[in-house]
Amino acid sequence: MTSTTAASRRSFGQIAGLRLDPTRPAITVSDVTETFRLYHERPSGLKERLYRLRRAAYTDFNALEAVSFTIGHGESVAVIGHNGSGKSTLLKLLAKILPPDAGTVETNGMVASLLELGAGFHGDLTGRENIYLNGAILGLSRGAIDERFDEIVDFAGIRPLLDTAVRTYSSGLYVRLGFAIAVTVDPDILLVDEVLAVGDVEFQQRSLERMQRFRRHGKTFVLVSHDLAVVREMCDRVIVLEQGKVAFDGPVDAGIDHYQRRSTAVGPLVEQHGPEQVRLQQVELIDAEGNPAAVIAPGAHLILRVCIQAIDDVETCSLGMTVSRADGTHLYELHTAWQGVGVGPLAAETEATVEFRFTANVLAGHYTVGAVVTDVDARQTLAVANEGVRFAVANVTPSTGLVELSGAASVTEGPARRLTERQPAMMSAASGDVLSPRRVARRRFRRGKHG
Repeated sequence: MTSTTAASRRSFGQIAGLRLDPTRPAITVSDVTETFRLYHERPSGLKERLYRLRRAAYTDFNALEAVSFTIGHGESVAVIGHNGSGKSTLLKLLAKILPPDAGTVETNGMVASLLELGAGFHGDLTGRENIYLNGAILGLSRGAIDERFDEIVDFAGIRPLLDTAVRTYSSGLYVRLGFAIAVTVDPDILLVDEVLAVGDVEFQQRSLERMQRFRRHGKTFVLVSHDLAVVREMCDRVIVLEQGKVAFDGPVDAGIDHYQRRSTAVGPLVEQHGPEQVRLQQVELIDAEGNPAAVIAPGAHLILRVCIQAIDDVETCSLGMTVSRADGTHLYELHTAWQGVGVGPLAAETEATVEFRFTANVLAGHYTVGAVVTDVDARQTLAVANEGVRFAVANVTPSTGLVELSGAASVTEGPARRLTERQPAMMSAASGDVLSPRRVARRRFRRGKHG
């Protein structure tokens, strides 16, 4: 390798003069608090904004409160928690996008981040131009980008669209290009938010393999994800955030167990919208025997019980339910109005209960069920619990995909024999996380390789 080529392949940290000190942790977070102001009123125009400037009413909200931890070089750490617990805010602090209001955040080495979809891209520029733009933002010279260019394009898989404006790209292509640039600059610390869930299955697999390579090369990465199977496979430590505070910091299995024990089947976070006519009193998920449904088998019969109370007289309203995967993928939705049923009339302080019966024809994983109250035309939302209840589906058969189709295979012609030893999928009893036969084989290969 020539001296010129060697110089161009230096890591970003070396280029920018960010030298990694192996005697210090990769990340040190000390007593960090991040506070946001929640304004009670939104001025409608500039004049009103200036008039209310000094007396606008607001409430301080601590997105993070007294958070402290250290991450050593080569550690792979997952940050998990329910929506609103402060995970993305924490990653923005680590990426130096936000300054802490109190405490300190120190990073040792070059940091690359993939936190928001399309961050650093210009919609009117082509994919080729955005690679150079994003690389320049990261501090790479044009020569360094030239050498990495083909690797970035091939990893992102956008060569046919390379000279097309990125505003025409799908959200998945945005993620692929952003991730390809982030990992190709060879950072010491990689920060990845939930955005990888937008990519297709093939790209997700390649991204996970690239992060595994990061682990083998002693790099540090911090991952925010609701996919507990990925957390279990990719990380060796879990930090659980609850309401902006560190509730757990330790081994992966214990951290996931702590997180799931806090994921109760009762007690949603309810948001009120529009006129305060009704409130969601209770959202409860039970099985056919009336027991709380926390971990179920595919195809289980479930009942979502929703209780509402009228605050004021209500003529008629509609109740709805939604089912989503942990990564936010919308799977199913049903409203009473769609079935020709309205709830009401309800006098003030009276209650009504609606039961939604459905079959969980989904495969192993984690799911959320939401509840919503609307008018009968679904034009106005009165109250909503987007993550009313959560449940996990355990693995019963070694199948992969999204839905449970109760498939069966048989040999109708030709010889066949019964196998004495099947290769079942591996399942964590605590979490219901599933590993496909391909991932089982990969784990066994790694075990054999490392003795």
